[in-house]
Amino acid sequence: MDVFLKIILSLLLFFITFAFAGTEPWAFSIMQTGIIAGFVMLLFSRRELLLTPPLKPVLYTLGFLTLFALVQACFPQTLLDKPAWHPVTFMRLFTLEHVSLFLTYLILVLWVPQLLQSSRSLRLFAMLIALCGLTVALCALCFPDGEYIRLLAGRRGGIGPFLNRNHAGAFMGMSAILTLGYLSVSFSDYAHFAAHGRKSQFYLRQGFFALIFIGLCAGVIYTRSRGGMLALSTGVFCYAFLCTGFIPSHTRTRIKGLTLVAVILFVFSGWVVTHLEEINAFARRATGTSEETRKMLYRAAFDILQERPVWGIGIGALPVAISPHMEWQLNQYVERLHSDWLEMVLGMGYIGFLPVLAGVLWFIWIAFKRMRRLESRKKYLFASLLSALLVMSIGSLVDFDFFIPAVAFLFFLVLGMLCSPSYNKGHIRGLASSWPLRIAVLATCVAICYLPWQRTSAWRLHQFGRGFKAESQIAAYEQALEHYPSPRYALYLGTTYLNQSVYTSDKAQKDMLRAQAHELAYQYLQKYPKEKELSRLYMRSFPLE
Repeated sequence: MDVFLKIILSLLLFFITFAFAGTEPWAFSIMQTGIIAGFVMLLFSRRELLLTPPLKPVLYTLGFLTLFALVQACFPQTLLDKPAWHPVTFMRLFTLEHVSLFLTYLILVLWVPQLLQSSRSLRLFAMLIALCGLTVALCALCFPDGEYIRLLAGRRGGIGPFLNRNHAGAFMGMSAILTLGYLSVSFSDYAHFAAHGRKSQFYLRQGFFALIFIGLCAGVIYTRSRGGMLALSTGVFCYAFLCTGFIPSHTRTRIKGLTLVAVILFVFSGWVVTHLEEINAFARRATGTSEETRKMLYRAAFDILQERPVWGIGIGALPVAISPHMEWQLNQYVERLHSDWLEMVLGMGYIGFLPVLAGVLWFIWIAFKRMRRLESRKKYLFASLLSALLVMSIGSLVDFDFFIPAVAFLFFLVLGMLCSPSYNKGHIRGLASSWPLRIAVLATCVAICYLPWQRTSAWRLHQFGRGFKAESQIAAYEQALEHYPSPRYALYLGTTYLNQSVYTSDKAQKDMLRAQAHELAYQYLQKYPKEKELSRLYMRSFPLE
């Protein structure tokens, strides 16, 4: 059973990465179903689940996020209401969607340590992640302008299997750090290979993974993602600091190593600061458009936070809440703030974010405490896992990596590997897999799949409805809105009503279509006031005199 579940986990890693990084609703639904199916099989095949100390802050943090979002969903508001002194959300639908997201990754983190209980299995999955990163880098090299996505989905943009270069940079950056950890710990196998007369095989293996590491670093640079390059360099220096600070047995050796790494970091930072214009030019961001747009979004977020500092605006409410505070309007629909950490603070307020920050610091403290007690051989991979998490965390300061399923899947897979019993011997507890627990988990799994599959059904109807004739297209869009009543699908349907009225010669039919568009816009503006596109639809669809 364990071998079968490891195969499922490996397939999910490659599937979600090459399904356009999981950005399509159907890809996330398949990934979520695979995670849940594997965990349920594990739950019903074992008498107990293993719990390790690092799992406590992880389960606490994700559990708190889930609970807080559920509480927010119980207090819906609109932007026209005054700030309330209790948790609120402007978008209950999207808040519940985040609940499904949090619980899915909680299940993944709980599932991984049950499978990867030995150093050997941890090294195997580090190797698989390195190979997955290699395939992404090769795909990006073969399809640098999104030809892979254009070929399979008919959409422009992206690099390799990723729709966004920044997310590709974060994924390859994490993969590069894990490759470095695998490469370091594999040096301890030299004695074994030498004893069996296979030195050449050892050198070939080490050379191969060294090339993968170099290739992944080059791949991050090739993406031209400044956030990715910053995150990768931070991860490499973090790995160097952890190895020199925790692994040498002599204090003098540690001090020398830490000093050397600090000097190199200082020189590197100085080079970066003095070559910012060249880096921007290389990244094709010399005009400053991307920087200024992000700064404008951050200023808008801080303006909103000043109005609602206690409970925030509600998880998922950003697309509706931010538009009135933007200094200039963008052509794209703003779904993310391009800073996961700031978006979390904005959605939860300081009351909600401080417990999450406490959970993060709790995990860091346990991880450092655990690393201090590990044997030297295990410290190399453990340090690379920690550094890979830092790569994602740094990237999320200037991007929205946590909402890209492929990148988030890798992050929580690494988080689960850090919680492995192999790193926590003597501190493992068992949770009995009783029938009430199994039934409760099964019911929860069914519940959290409902909304993503509804969104997938709506996405399918909308995608295929584009090619239908007018009446069939309207019918498909109406069904999509029933499955997933979001303001975006309401806008698609209302715009279709309005466009169809232009091509209708029958006055009664024309008036009816305009009235339907007007009523739909009015209905959704009651829930999501100040939504600019819906407001335009409302004004355009006034009945003709």
